[in-house]
Formats: sequence, C-alpha cells, structure tokens
Amino acid sequence: MEDNFKLTTEGVLIIASSNSLKEKYKTEEFNYDFPDGLSQLILNNSIIAITNSGGDNLLMEFSLEKELDIIEFDKVIEQSIELSENDELLILSHAEFTMICNKDGDYKNDKCWPIKFSKPIEKGKYLVQIAVIDVEEEFEKYNAYFKVNINLKKISEVLIPNFVCELCE
Repeated sequence: MEDNFKLTTEGVLIIASSNSLKEKYKTEEFNYDFPDGLSQLILNNSIIAITNSGGDNLLMEFSLEKELDIIEFDKVIEQSIELSENDELLILSHAEFTMICNKDGDYKNDKCWPIKFSKPIEKGKYLVQIAVIDVEEEFEKYNAYFKVNINLKKISEVLIPNFVCELCE
C-alpha cells in the first residue's frame, strides 16, 4: 500500500481500526443510519468519521510520528484511535467502509474489492492529526479538492471520545 494516494470519499472519510470492525460486525448487522449507526465505534475511538461537503476527491498522505508544521495547513483536526495487537489502520471512503462492514467487518474477505490504504500499526493509543490544505483552485493540477495529511503520534494519556466533524468549513 502506498503512503500517498487519491481517495474519493463519497461524502465521508473514515479512519478505522481493522480489528474493531471485525469484532463488531462479525455478528452484528451494519446500521446505515449516519452518524448514529457508528456512534459506538466513534465514542470508543475505534473509528474517526469526517464529513466532506467541500468535494469528494482528496489527495492523501500518511505519516507516522511526524512533526507537522500546523501553520502550513488550512485546518488541523485532532482526534484519536486505539489499535489492538495485530491491528491495521484503514483509511477509507464511505463506500469502502460500508462494504467492509457488510462483509463481517473484514476487508480481506474475498467478497470485498481492494481498498486504497491499510497499514499494520503497533498496538497502542494514537493522536490522529488530519491536516488539510484546500487545493480546489488548482483542481486541474491535482484532480483533487483537498490535500489531506493523516499523521499518527503514539500517546499514553487517556483518550477523549471522537466526534463527527467536517473536513472543510
């Protein structure tokens, strides 16, 4: 998987723990009611859900333990995620997310189509920085509305529950 990729979100960018999805949807049916159907996963820091009304095409970059210069970005959203043993971080469009949840929560299920990004990450609690630059005026150059850098930093403090927020405002 590449650390730089394009993603069409279909309205919602999802950052998720692969193991959490497998655990929840192995026996439970997916609830399509957004965001209420995801509220438990969001509050448990298993997923981050970011709505995107400013344009679906994103140019994504993933980094781990990087020091972001916040001044370089139009907006930085900070939320958190907890990953378990042998877990993978998934960065998904809303369509990929719903497909996975409908297939027992396992993106490796042979009934799922390939996803853009999955990465094994060490067990732990992470601050997730979602740093955004609006590039809509340069759409022809990037074929994207936003550049989004997702940076994980391992933390030891207690996690604050996540909430649904907007990528651009």
